[in-house]
Amino acid sequence: MKRVLFIISLIFIGLSVKAQDGEYHVRIHGQENKGIVLDAPVSSIDSMYINENGKLKVRTTNNLYSFDFTEVDSLTFPFIPASTGDIVYINYNGTSAEVINPYPVTEVIVTVSEAKVSITSLSSSNITYVLSGTANPGRFELESTTTPTVKLNGVNLTNPTGKAMDLTCEAGLILEIVDNTTNSLSDSAESDKKAALMSNNDLLVQGNGTLTVTGLVQHAVKVKGQFNMNSGNIVIASSVLDGIHTEGLLVQGGNINIQSCGDDGLTSELDGYIYGGNITITSPTADINGISADSTLVINGGEINITLTGADANCIKADKELTINGGTFVLNNSGAVSKGIKSNSTITLTDGDFTITSSGATVIANNDPSYCTAIKSDTDIIISGGTFNINLPSSNNGGKGISCDGNMTISGNNTINIETHGDGATYTATSGTDTYSSSCLRAEGNMQILSGNITLTSTGKAGKGIKVGSKNGNTYTGTYTQGNTDGTGPTITITTSGAQIGSGGGWPPGPGGGSSSSTASAKAIKVGGVATVYGGTTDVHTSTSGAEGLESKTQINIEGGQHYFKCYDDCINSSGKIFFNGGVTVCFSNGNDAVDSNAGTAGAITIGNGVAFAYTTKGNPEEGFDCDNNNYIRITGTGIGISAGGSQGGGWGGGGGGGTITNPAQGYKFYTSSYSFQAGKYYTLSNASGTGGSNMVTFSFEANCTSNLALITATGMVSGSTYYVKYGNDAPTNPTTSFHGLYLGGTSSASTQAFSFQAQ
Repeated sequence: MKRVLFIISLIFIGLSVKAQDGEYHVRIHGQENKGIVLDAPVSSIDSMYINENGKLKVRTTNNLYSFDFTEVDSLTFPFIPASTGDIVYINYNGTSAEVINPYPVTEVIVTVSEAKVSITSLSSSNITYVLSGTANPGRFELESTTTPTVKLNGVNLTNPTGKAMDLTCEAGLILEIVDNTTNSLSDSAESDKKAALMSNNDLLVQGNGTLTVTGLVQHAVKVKGQFNMNSGNIVIASSVLDGIHTEGLLVQGGNINIQSCGDDGLTSELDGYIYGGNITITSPTADINGISADSTLVINGGEINITLTGADANCIKADKELTINGGTFVLNNSGAVSKGIKSNSTITLTDGDFTITSSGATVIANNDPSYCTAIKSDTDIIISGGTFNINLPSSNNGGKGISCDGNMTISGNNTINIETHGDGATYTATSGTDTYSSSCLRAEGNMQILSGNITLTSTGKAGKGIKVGSKNGNTYTGTYTQGNTDGTGPTITITTSGAQIGSGGGWPPGPGGGSSSSTASAKAIKVGGVATVYGGTTDVHTSTSGAEGLESKTQINIEGGQHYFKCYDDCINSSGKIFFNGGVTVCFSNGNDAVDSNAGTAGAITIGNGVAFAYTTKGNPEEGFDCDNNNYIRITGTGIGISAGGSQGGGWGGGGGGGTITNPAQGYKFYTSSYSFQAGKYYTLSNASGTGGSNMVTFSFEANCTSNLALITATGMVSGSTYYVKYGNDAPTNPTTSFHGLYLGGTSSASTQAFSFQAQ
């Protein structure tokens, strides 16, 4: 024994001199893989001896350590470079690991068993740990009361019996992926733990290297705190459950790539915040979420690309409010009943660039259809900005572009382009046979579109551009408001071309009439409650049987703006009254009435201070203005009303071919003689024959229109005075309004008389 101590003493003498680039340490290794039990600089050791009780005593400058000599395996004297400073190095090599620890063993306690390293830090310092090398089986465990930094410097660990990395740091931890390095962590199917990488407190990820994590039991990464990513690259190669499961989420930069997961990709038990970075998620699994938060989710930036092919899957999901203020989104959800963006509460979208393809099928369960939708809220949707390109291909046979169970408000500087191509169908409902079909914009409650540039296209059977409200028994709810009271508003273009489901029926007969619950038609805008159009520009095209332009089951008010409807069926239809109180409206139907009210009472169609030009080329019995009885029409202002088309003959309500309007605010005329208006001609209403006279209004037809009943009223018309309709080949010059064949103001060159009349 004395010889052993003598040899050690000689070693101390040779190693005790410090070098500028570092110094030697003495390490005492314990028996039975207990690891390093003491690591101290040689210069700090005053003495080392074995006492009479067989204890190895080591006295340093500040402490006296005691070890049972029989439990000591070996002593080593590594040279620790000066650059290590306060850094602990862990180097893995196959089935073993080496730890270089510059701290006293009572401050940083290191246990090494083969390639499984466990460190407990009692230091008040924020220590840095650098990991490198490869081990299988391998593990790194760390406990600390401070905020350490763990640097991954080309480390690859696989642990077949548990977590590859287990971090318990009360004040959180910084995980730095060293620049230009590749690292990997994996558990295995035999593990009884919940993640390959586990942090029991907050975890901040930074650096510019790459970390690949594989979770073969449950999650790949689990954080019992906030997962905060500033930079770096994290790849989830696969996970049995969640790719990254955390209590709180904050992504400010870096790249997250989740390639396959058995449950959610990136999920937070509490709030989630994404301010930047790039997130890519791909999964074929059903009933999962790409990005999800059990509470609120806020996204302010970044690039998010998610492709989910499983049924009932949601690319982005929040259980509470979901707010997106910016970012670029490419979302593809192709599973049945899947969603691109989904919230159980309000969705607020203020900015962002959205490209969403939702191609999944509709599923009927318990006599109720469920749809694949691009953006869906169980309550309200508020859009005040952003660019939206949404496509529902033909495989999506009943889905919605943007849909909510509550109210929808669209305002601000937005661009919305939505296409739906799938066919609607009939299904067996609780009450009997019913139908479902796609809608570009859908609100069960009320809808306001106050501004923006909106283009909606629906090509599938019975597809809708905009659908608002619902029906409970014989009661319809859900109001539609377009534009603002000053006449400003959105630019809305809607095209539908889908065929009718079933055949027409109900009352009144014809494509524009009522229908049974087993029939449905394409509609540009369908509203249950009152539809009020204050402003903006509307351009509507429909082309199939039953396909109406603007339909309300309650009432329609046109208060301002400019609106054009070119429809096969009714351009404007209401079960209630229709008011033209402002704005300019042009309606051209080639298969039914241009404007049709089924209110069956006085004021069914009212010309206030608005301008309405309505004509149909279908012929008898379809009309420009149809309200079942022409006596129901009212003129309450100084607007303009021009209608042309067939005649009801005896009329559904006994109104005959003409009629008398009660207490009109200005002169009018029901012109009942047959006249053929020709496309390409410009017809001017004037108070003088031949050339000259005032241009009260000029109108031009897109197609030849043989009219047996025309209503004419215009600003300044006086009962008893004679007026002339004359035509020419040129539009008026310098009109104040020129809109789809309707011209107000300017100078007309029309001189050939079509007909004249005396105002009623």
